[in-house]
Amino acid sequence: MPFNFDFSRFFNSSRFFDFQPAISLDTVYFLLELFGVLLILAAVVKAIQKFSQRDSFYKTLLQKYFIMLTTMSVIGFFLTWFRYERAYLLSARFWLLVWLIGTVVWLAFILKYQIKVMPQAREKLQKTREFNKYLPKKK
Repeated sequence: MPFNFDFSRFFNSSRFFDFQPAISLDTVYFLLELFGVLLILAAVVKAIQKFSQRDSFYKTLLQKYFIMLTTMSVIGFFLTWFRYERAYLLSARFWLLVWLIGTVVWLAFILKYQIKVMPQAREKLQKTREFNKYLPKKK
């Protein structure tokens, strides 16, 4: 099946804030594929988390990605369903923009944890282990 999804028509400013936009099956198929891929990525991340032998910081990071991917794919499926059913106001295109902004903000918080917080916490844990190595043990 050829795929004819046109982004310029989808995000046309004159139709962007229409509360009950016209729906094309190509759009529905595209959105279902997009959110399906996100859900599959969430399952892969969960499997990696479950079978990983890495430290707890890494597992926490994977849990954050899993929750984000799962939540955003389920919300995306609901938005697609509202679009398919042509629900007034809930099928508007600007909800997809709100979804996209929410995803980017959530991803920014996860990346901040990954880039700033995680290395600092690992370093602090290493220093604590070094310090505790020289303390007397309980009998």
